[in-house]
Amino acid sequence: MSEETTQQQSFMDKLTDTVMKIAAPIGRFGMLKPIASIQDGLLACMPLIIAGATWLVIYVLGSPSVGDSGQALIPFLEPLAGKFAWMNDMTMSLMALYASMTIGSAYGEKLGMNGRTAGLLGLSSFIVITSGPDEGLATGNWSASGLFVSMVVSLAAVRIFSLFIEKGFTIKLPEQVPPAIGNSFAAIVPYAVVLGICWIIRTMLNIDLVAVLMGLLAPLVAGADNIFVFMGSTFVQQLLWIVGLHGDNMWVTNFQPFGLMWLEENATALANGSTVFDLPHVLAAYGTGGGLARLVIWPAAAWPLVVLMLRSKVKFHRTLGGTCLLPAIFTIVEPVIFGLPIVLNPYLMIPFVLSGVVGAGVGYAMMALPMFGKFFVNLPWATPPFLLGPLGTGDVKSILIVVVVFVLGLLIYLPFWRIYEKKCLEEEQGDQTEEAAEAQAA
Repeated sequence: MSEETTQQQSFMDKLTDTVMKIAAPIGRFGMLKPIASIQDGLLACMPLIIAGATWLVIYVLGSPSVGDSGQALIPFLEPLAGKFAWMNDMTMSLMALYASMTIGSAYGEKLGMNGRTAGLLGLSSFIVITSGPDEGLATGNWSASGLFVSMVVSLAAVRIFSLFIEKGFTIKLPEQVPPAIGNSFAAIVPYAVVLGICWIIRTMLNIDLVAVLMGLLAPLVAGADNIFVFMGSTFVQQLLWIVGLHGDNMWVTNFQPFGLMWLEENATALANGSTVFDLPHVLAAYGTGGGLARLVIWPAAAWPLVVLMLRSKVKFHRTLGGTCLLPAIFTIVEPVIFGLPIVLNPYLMIPFVLSGVVGAGVGYAMMALPMFGKFFVNLPWATPPFLLGPLGTGDVKSILIVVVVFVLGLLIYLPFWRIYEKKCLEEEQGDQTEEAAEAQAA
């Protein structure tokens, strides 16, 4: 074994050990039942949020208050504009309410409970603790602003319920009673206790948890939407990918609550008459599989490799490039990452991480400019970036961001790719020489 190969292996071993030290606590954190339940619960809300986003897009097309012209883009939709915006109120603006049920259900199932019973407890607990006899149903607390309370209350309610079951503090009916009826009676005592606690907190003690928690978290939530957080998060994401771990699922999904809150605030601002260029958050929808991250990271870190493979002198690269092209357009990048591979590849790991981080920084800086629209709707994660931008921001110019980060990624990859391709060509020619020698000997 050559000295160069030994040095490469030593470097790879050190890098792998370092990344695994980072990945291990992240993986353990993501596998905690409460954290996994939050992720599963928010993911279950995505179809509802995306469906509601469709109506918000139609509102944008029909509202004369969107833009500076004073006229609707599609005039015949103008009389219905307010009704389209109402659909967003019934979906995105009630996100915390829906999440309280889905998170409670997911947590209950992980604790071995009936998911429907746990989900209903999470929902009812959240309603009671956010509303009072004076204000009635406080629907304002059911939007993204109440999302953190929704998560905490639904998890706590279900956990208390599970403790009652474990300790046997339930109404027990004879075994001959059908299970559905038995489960309903078993839930009476823990339901009464949990809802009673929520009632005391909100009604008797007059504590508005949404206001209290948002007051505490406001600096963190507002401060997290910045270029340095985005670039740092992307760096961790790409590090996980290069050792074969799913960086998006293990790391980026932790930002879901923030991204959904920012998305809802952008949507509300738009419905109240702001233009797409004046919306408050650049990282809206971050952590949900959409938004700016999907717009810039893979066009910068994966698309250039597909282009380079298609133009490669190495037959295997050209074949793989053709196979990866269509999935990559829809930001399905696993064929590139694991097929080339990028994982533990000493020639491509550095540009892979660097292109993603640079793409994140440049993409954020461009979208933060007043000439580019911000995301106000969430779209399926596999939406091609050149469609994701215009549809998600209402601004066709967002395609320019995709083009810029792609070119930057290509420039970053080029010197590394030339070295890698040269090495692969030498190996391919060596294999061909061996095959020819074997054929001649035969």
